[in-house]
Order: sequence, then C-alpha cells, then structure tokens
Amino acid sequence: MNSVRVLVILLVTYPATLPQHTLAAKSRKDVPLAPLPAKVLAAKRVFLANGGGNDLAYDALYAAVKEWPRYEIVDTSAAADIIMEIRYVTESQGTRVWSTTDESTGETDVHSARLVDPQLVLTIFDPVSKEALWSTVEHRRLARLEKNREKETINAARKLVTNLKARLGPN
Repeated sequence: MNSVRVLVILLVTYPATLPQHTLAAKSRKDVPLAPLPAKVLAAKRVFLANGGGNDLAYDALYAAVKEWPRYEIVDTSAAADIIMEIRYVTESQGTRVWSTTDESTGETDVHSARLVDPQLVLTIFDPVSKEALWSTVEHRRLARLEKNREKETINAARKLVTNLKARLGPN
C-alpha cells in the first residue's frame, strides 16, 4: 500500500519538477528551430529536380534559388553538393456532405464535395547516397480561378525557399 501512495505522489508531483520551458511551449514561436544536417549547411552547389505534379512550382523554385546568392545551380546531380527536389501533391482530406431543402416542394437535395489540400513538398537529398537529408511542406492556398491557383503555387514555392533561408541563417 505504501508503494501505491509513493507512485501516486510521484505521478502528481512529477510535472512540477519539469523545467518550466517544457511546460510553457504552447505555440510554434516557443519551439526553437532544429539545426539542419551539416551537409545542407555546408553546401554551395545545388541541383534542382522537378519531382512532378506542377511545372510552375519547379519554375518558381528555380527562380527563387537563382536569385539567392548562397547557392550555385548546377546542371547535374554529380556536380552538386545537395539536390533540392520539389513535388506538387494533392492530399485528399475526405468529403464534405450537406443537404438543401426546397421549401416549396419539400424535396431535399444532397450535395458532396471532395476536400483537397494542395501541397508543395521540398526535399533535400544527398547526391551520392540519394538519402533524404531534410524535407518540408507548404500548403498551397485554395483558389477557384486558374490565375489565382498559379499565384498561390508561386507564393508557396517562394515560401519554401524563405523558410529554408530562415533555417540556414545569415550567409
């Protein structure tokens, strides 16, 4: 019976013994960025690869990396320190179902729509081992018009590069 009491006391008081920063992390800003692998930090030459799904995403990535003086874009993976691959994927988030009733006739129509989450995935590979070193996802905002979908794709690709810049720090 004494061991049960001790166990209960330990379980109740344990959270009070944790460092305060562990308990206080309630949002993204409270969590520091983890370091990137050394190979990514040291890289100077990059090969850009289109993993498929959307040529515009690749074009936007290429333009964003080209204007960033940190990397020299090379023509082959053999000449690169790292490979950056961008893929455009659409994840299904299920189906939304709703109904409407015509007040005059009393007829009910059932409607459904597939919920999608378009994503751009940036993965950095080691060119020798082909091992993935780091990866991140940017969710493209939804848009009805083609012109707006293109704009959101470009913005998402640029945001991937902006987030990578923030992780790499000043250089």
